Amino acid sequence: MTPAIKYLKLSLSLSLGLGLDATQVRAQIAVVGSTVVEHVAVPGESYIGTIVVRNVTQQDQPVRIYQTDYRFFADGRSPFDAPGTTPRSNATWITPTVRALLLPPLGEMTVTYSVKVPATDSLVGTYWSAVMVEGAPTEPGRPSGSRPQVGVGAVMRYAIQVATHIRTTGSRKVSYANSRFLVNPDSSKAFELDVTNAGQRAYRPALWIEVYDEQGALKLKARQERGLLYPGTSLKQTFQLGSLVPGTYRAVVFTDSGEDVVFASQFTLKF
Repeated sequence: MTPAIKYLKLSLSLSLGLGLDATQVRAQIAVVGSTVVEHVAVPGESYIGTIVVRNVTQQDQPVRIYQTDYRFFADGRSPFDAPGTTPRSNATWITPTVRALLLPPLGEMTVTYSVKVPATDSLVGTYWSAVMVEGAPTEPGRPSGSRPQVGVGAVMRYAIQVATHIRTTGSRKVSYANSRFLVNPDSSKAFELDVTNAGQRAYRPALWIEVYDEQGALKLKARQERGLLYPGTSLKQTFQLGSLVPGTYRAVVFTDSGEDVVFASQFTLKF
């Protein structure tokens, strides 16, 4: 008699920068191309988008297409809310042409979706949501023996962020919170803070820090480009400061959001 195996689904979102290794869960499908899709539109406009899905196995692979809202925060939370429930969701504007498909071995298919921007003057800034592309659970190998077994089935899930920017509207603002000085395990120093998009339009922030000693001499400058930061979402930014000698320093953090004015805030570091 074939032993019974109970499978527990392990859902893995692989397109949101979570650092997961797809090879560890035997990927069945892959999304080809960028998982962040942006479009500049005006109220009342319609446009079409596409998602290319590839079967990376020698077997037929079923794929499910569905929608969610999506947000992320500096404390590590990344909620996938019900579609159309968050304040700046565009999920109700988006209609995928299919909700399920069967990919042939090593084959590719293109999923088309349409976006209909409401014809209202109240739209300002950026609206976004996610189209989810989910493969079937991976089944672990069947063990020998007659007793029921418990295995883990890993669900490969890709989140394609679909962002609509209402043309030439919406502010790009920055706010900082929870700044802290850190000592790394190797005794080098770091400065960390939360960066929030406090405006109405998404942007890719360019962040840099300048550190001055008590005599006003520039001791360190570090810069980093980050991914698309949506209104109301936040990220944790860490600047590595190296081996600064003990003392009091003035740190200035700058954020270029794409506006004419660069945002800056000053902090005092003592160690």
